[in-house]
Amino acid sequence: MNELLSRDNVEELAAYADKHELFDLFETITARMVIERPDDVIQFLIEQLQKPETHNIVIIGPPTAGQGRVSELLALRLDAVQISTGRLLSNAIERATSLGSQARPYLERGDYVPDDIMLGLVTARLQDPEVAMRGFVLEGFPRTKAQALGLIARGIVPTRVIVFDVPDPVVIEQQTGLRIDPMTNRLYHVRTNPPPDNPTIIGRLIQRVTDTEAAIAPRLRQFRSHVSGVLSAFDASRVRRITFPEGIVSDEEALEVLVREVGNGRVSRAPRMVKCVVGGLPGSGKTEVAEMIAREFGVVAVSPRGVILERLSLGAIPADSELAQCAAAADNAPDDQILPLIVARLKREDCMNRGWVLDGFPRTRAQADGLREKGIMPNRLLLLRASPETCRSRLLSSSTSDSAARDPVAAGAAVDERLQSAAKIRSELATVYGKPRAISRQGGRGDTGKDCVSIIQDIEVDVADEGLTQALDRARAALIRGGNIALDLAA
Repeated sequence: MNELLSRDNVEELAAYADKHELFDLFETITARMVIERPDDVIQFLIEQLQKPETHNIVIIGPPTAGQGRVSELLALRLDAVQISTGRLLSNAIERATSLGSQARPYLERGDYVPDDIMLGLVTARLQDPEVAMRGFVLEGFPRTKAQALGLIARGIVPTRVIVFDVPDPVVIEQQTGLRIDPMTNRLYHVRTNPPPDNPTIIGRLIQRVTDTEAAIAPRLRQFRSHVSGVLSAFDASRVRRITFPEGIVSDEEALEVLVREVGNGRVSRAPRMVKCVVGGLPGSGKTEVAEMIAREFGVVAVSPRGVILERLSLGAIPADSELAQCAAAADNAPDDQILPLIVARLKREDCMNRGWVLDGFPRTRAQADGLREKGIMPNRLLLLRASPETCRSRLLSSSTSDSAARDPVAAGAAVDERLQSAAKIRSELATVYGKPRAISRQGGRGDTGKDCVSIIQDIEVDVADEGLTQALDRARAALIRGGNIALDLAA
């Protein structure tokens, strides 16, 4: 390598590119340029860089499952334009536009409207200047793979494709239970929202033809036959599937799930070497997750305890030294002694060539600042979320020492002290690496801090009746969807 491309410079440039998300910026602008082919390239670049970052979200799900209501709430939260294909069709037919007149016979027969008609309606709305400025939440489209490919060919690539997964029996039960009062147009449900105990009202309730199982079942079959093709048209890293086994019980709860999916880290396709920190309370499963990452992604696992034991085995530190005494409780190792060992390990050739996963370090802002000053910046930060009660139970149940058996009260106090000392780990790391991306109630992204890594991902590991396998699956998914890691290492 020449002086410009020395290993230290490459590492520094890679960290800079990750921090400012340059890969995603160049990818987005290049894609727009190829699609639009502007005559004035410089002016086009200026305009693209001046555009505000927007959310462009597609939401699809089984017909009548309720995603339309939640889509409206999400659009309000993000201050984006909500686009419903049903309303687009209704408006076009009502105004007797050319596309509306073409669509009308298909709707009257209960058939799907042809792709070219739907693409014409949807793309015309998406190209509105208001949509370009505010972003969009597009509900109920695309319904076929051809429609999805048609959107992409026209330069419309959503930042998220969210699938509402509701079982067919639940959809049918919800819809067939609907009853309408033709006099007041009030809608009831025989189970979840029954009418008043009034014989007059009950006597005039009717079931609409569209709410019968005979009407719903064919539409569900059509949706199921097309949904896999629709999803295959989009980059898998952009797709999120949200399961509602009992249906959408609460629109507000479903909205919060959506907001988390939209805000949980921007999807990045940048090819990167894994440089990952796994953090969390003692007992949250950090070591198991770090070991899984090391196995599956072929990176080097590094931990404070590991570097202390390695130095002891080499005779590099005295067995009676303060640092050696911390081997069994590495969290207690003094920063001025453990930090140089961690830095030296991460700068060894295997870590530089293969990448690394750092288990339980840094835990404080001072430690994170110390790594940064030595030129070490992770590009992944997985924060394992488990309650102190859960972690306490795990730590006590895993304790097999004689002293713990003789004095469980003292053992419990020691565990409580460990948990208390680590209580602020999330806020401490967020001040250095950036807060996990969130969506504010005004629609903007949350503050990501001065030196944010590309993805700071919360991993829930405190779910009732769930083992470590599911937590590992979530950690694996968080790494894969943040970039082309698995493909890079496999190559």
